[in-house]
Amino acid sequence: MGAEFTEEEETLFNRIGESVLRRLRKTRNPGDLLGVLAGEHKQFDLAYATAPAAARESVACRAGCDACCHVPVGVQAHEVLIVAQHIQKTFSPEALDAVIARAAVHRAAFAGKSNAERAMLRTPCVVLHAGSCSVYGARPEACRSHHSNNATACGLNLDFETEEIDVYVHGVRGRMFAVMLGIDQAAAEAGYDGQAYDLGSALHEALTDSLCAVRWTQRKPAFSESCWEEAPDSLGGESGVIRAEGFFEPE
Repeated sequence: MGAEFTEEEETLFNRIGESVLRRLRKTRNPGDLLGVLAGEHKQFDLAYATAPAAARESVACRAGCDACCHVPVGVQAHEVLIVAQHIQKTFSPEALDAVIARAAVHRAAFAGKSNAERAMLRTPCVVLHAGSCSVYGARPEACRSHHSNNATACGLNLDFETEEIDVYVHGVRGRMFAVMLGIDQAAAEAGYDGQAYDLGSALHEALTDSLCAVRWTQRKPAFSESCWEEAPDSLGGESGVIRAEGFFEPE
């Protein structure tokens, strides 16, 4: 995949990507596709469990720590749809209305801004409730991938409005990214939307337009350009997209 991965991480990326691509190609019922990808989230737990013990012991993340939930989250379309599906199945009507309202405010605040401008807003994630993730079991891959070695430093980074202190757990981070990119690359190679979206903006659209999921299963862009991770017209900005480059050749 690239020089940023160790040989072990490259192997993990390829193994997961080939497995996910194989399963997606074998799935005939469109209604089962999100379940296939959601089921692969267990790979994050497995990758973490097999990370070096010293790296795992240095992880400072604990329940109630929400500094990382105040920065923009870039996601793939299937991640948004998994979160939306979880909300629609488990939230009360009142809670659903509340998250839609928060997502609408978030979307309006992010509209037309660059990634750097959005990061400076330091707004809480639309699914953050009382300091905890209200969709934890269905949380996006970037959230599953992030681990900090210093909770205090995370808070300082939030105050600085930039990430000035390195809090990444080396020995864990690369493994988590190998899993994340393996899943996302496989979905793109299977023909599904590879555009990077802003979680809050796309979640608002997913919860208010049932055709988003239909478009995704038809291998079309699931969400509008206003939901892109980087605003299309932001000065000097380029919106990320995962290309179907043929990394994997499952048997």
